[in-house]
Amino acid sequence: MKRSRYSPQRKKSTLLRWLPAVFGGLFLLFAILIAVMDYIDFQKPQTVYPEGISVEGIPLGGLDRAQSEARLAEAFSVPVELHYRQARLQFSPDELGFRPDYSATLTQIEENLPKKSWLKHLFGKTEISSPLDTPLVAEVDINQIKRLLEEIIPLRYDQPATATVPILYSTNYTPGQAGFSLRSLTTAAEDIQAALLSPDQRVVTLDVQESPALPLDRANLGIFLKQTIQLEKFNGLIEVYQRDLTSGEILHIALRANQEVSPDVAYSAASTIKIPIMVSTMRRVEEPIPPQADNWMFQMIAESLNPPADGLMKAYLDNNAGPLMVTADLRELGYQNTFLAGYFEPGSPLLERISTPANQRRDIFIDPDFYNQTVPSETGDLLWKIYRCANHDELMFNGQVTASECQQMLNYLLENRIHALIEAGLPPEGRTAHKHGWTNDLDGLIHTISDSGVVYTPGGDYVLVIFAYTEEQFLYNTANQLFAKLSQSIYNAYNPENQAAWYGEN
Repeated sequence: MKRSRYSPQRKKSTLLRWLPAVFGGLFLLFAILIAVMDYIDFQKPQTVYPEGISVEGIPLGGLDRAQSEARLAEAFSVPVELHYRQARLQFSPDELGFRPDYSATLTQIEENLPKKSWLKHLFGKTEISSPLDTPLVAEVDINQIKRLLEEIIPLRYDQPATATVPILYSTNYTPGQAGFSLRSLTTAAEDIQAALLSPDQRVVTLDVQESPALPLDRANLGIFLKQTIQLEKFNGLIEVYQRDLTSGEILHIALRANQEVSPDVAYSAASTIKIPIMVSTMRRVEEPIPPQADNWMFQMIAESLNPPADGLMKAYLDNNAGPLMVTADLRELGYQNTFLAGYFEPGSPLLERISTPANQRRDIFIDPDFYNQTVPSETGDLLWKIYRCANHDELMFNGQVTASECQQMLNYLLENRIHALIEAGLPPEGRTAHKHGWTNDLDGLIHTISDSGVVYTPGGDYVLVIFAYTEEQFLYNTANQLFAKLSQSIYNAYNPENQAAWYGEN
């Protein structure tokens, strides 16, 4: 019997041979399908932002878009705080013209996210994202900030400087106050703009400029001095000459029975004429100053002795005409009303009868000593010249009197310590290089008292000259308190932050 060529055994063998190929194809198909599905999923937008993504330093890694927008809104809605000196002001970002666009900011992030490799993803290789910090998309209305600052700052916080003001019935003052104002509106607005765009720098210290307190108006000082004279019930003739040694400004008042009169009445110079004697001596001696001249000038000024004054003029000017040489020097300096016409020694002859514009006045004549006379402005100006010579090298007599000699003259005047008159109104911090003067008239009474000096104070130096005259006996205590209060009123005007106590108080 002939066997058939097909058999179940052979069929089974063939099927077994193809089975691996079929299963391999199926696995490949499934792999391709899975890869296609993974690729499709890989290409979908990310639901959360990767680590390292931030906006102005605010981390958004691990957050989805909605969560990210909420976090940005929370950070940039914090009020901006402005510091104006000690004051603190808070404003919402909206008040300051802040208009953020969080959606556009996030879109900008998504557009700039780096592209990842699907093949690396497919083979399980982890890609590390590079950090990406994105600026906030926002608008800030600078003009709105400026308008807000202009509405609030000047009225509530700026402070104009104020002037020192006298306190009635005293020698004291209410000190002026410094002023404050915003230095630059534009700069302030730009600083606020930067704070609005920063999530963590939300405090702005405004740049505030300070203007110093205003000094006392010199016109008010003049009024204050007149009130002081009135309060002291002084009804005689008095002149106060004051000159600022920095600015050169002059205050000169003259009152008679509390009524204003033209200043520069002719007064007996008394010992204040020793200042010109000292200047004339310095003009003629060479440095170093001879010991005899030095000793006599000290005695003449600090001890107010008359014989040394005569000795200086006889030894270093002229034995006979020394006083007239002093007068000639005064004329050379431009002074027409100050003169010395004889020596101090009793019985000394009058060398010349000298007429001046001041002693020829018809409105006021107080019968001054015809041996020596002066007016406050010329004595004050001579002290000004000595000070300027010592401190600013404005030498006198074309350099015949040097800066060191001028300083030595001031030193002599500083040694004149009587603790009265101008000195009595000064605290320890104030010093005066001065020469006082009074003398008995023919009736045996004192009618004229004067004090003239350079006053040194922490708040500034000045010349102060006071001459006062009464027809009756000029009592020392009355003169002392009057001069002291006038002196202190001026000192306190220069030193409002460190005033001297009212004269007479403990």
